[in-house]
Amino acid sequence: MKKNLTILFLLSTFIGFGQSLAPYQKQISIDKVNVDSWAAAIEKGTEDDVKSAFSDYVSKNYKLKTKKNGKHALIVPEANITQITTRRGDLHAQFSGETGRPEMAVAFMLGYDIYLNSKDNPQEMERLKDFFANFLMDYYKGFYEKQIREKEKVLKDLRGQISDNEKKIKSLQKDIESNQKKLAKESDQLKKTEIENKNVAARRQIDALNEMNANLNKQVSNYENDIAQIKVQIANIGK
Repeated sequence: MKKNLTILFLLSTFIGFGQSLAPYQKQISIDKVNVDSWAAAIEKGTEDDVKSAFSDYVSKNYKLKTKKNGKHALIVPEANITQITTRRGDLHAQFSGETGRPEMAVAFMLGYDIYLNSKDNPQEMERLKDFFANFLMDYYKGFYEKQIREKEKVLKDLRGQISDNEKKIKSLQKDIESNQKKLAKESDQLKKTEIENKNVAARRQIDALNEMNANLNKQVSNYENDIAQIKVQIANIGK
C-alpha cells in the first residue's frame, strides 16, 4: 500500500510539472536593434540540446539550414517559411540564462530594422508564436523519448543479467540433483564428503545469484517507474 501511494505521489508530481508551450513576448537585441520576439523558458536539457534540436527541426520540416550567429544565437538566413509569412526573411533564435535556466527567443527579421511585431503584423506574429510552440512540443517530446530509449536499453541489459543468472541457478540445481544421486550410490566417505562440499558450494552460489537477482529486479522496477513517469511527462506537455 505504501509503495502504491509513493508511485501515485510521484506521478502526481510529474503531472504538475508539464512543460508550458505558451511563449511570451519579449524584446531582444539583434545587431543593436531592439525587436519583438516570442520567448520561453527551457525547462529540460541544455542550451546545446535546444540548439541542436532547433537546427534539426528547421532542416527536417523546412529544408533550411541554421548558422551560428555569435555564441548564444542561431540564424536561418533568407528563410522562406510560409507557415509564418509569405515574405522571405531571417529567422533568429537567441538563448540566454537570465531567468536562471536556459531561455530561448525567436524573431523574424524582414530587413535591417524591420521585423514582425504584434502591432503591424498581428497575424504573422501569431503564426510565429505557433511555429515556436510547435518546435517546443517537438523538442520536449524528442527529449523525453530519448530518455526512454536510454532507460529501455539499461532495462534490456538488466533483464539479460537476470535471465543469465536464472540459467546459472537452474544449472547449479541440476548439479545438486545429480550429486544427490551420486551420494545415494557412493559408499566411500571421503568421496561423499567431496560431493557434499560441492553441493554446499553450489547452494551458496545459488543464494548469491538469487540475492543479485533481487537487487537487479529492484533496479528493473525503478527503471520501469521512471519510464512510466516520463510517459506521463510526454502526455502532459503543454498542459
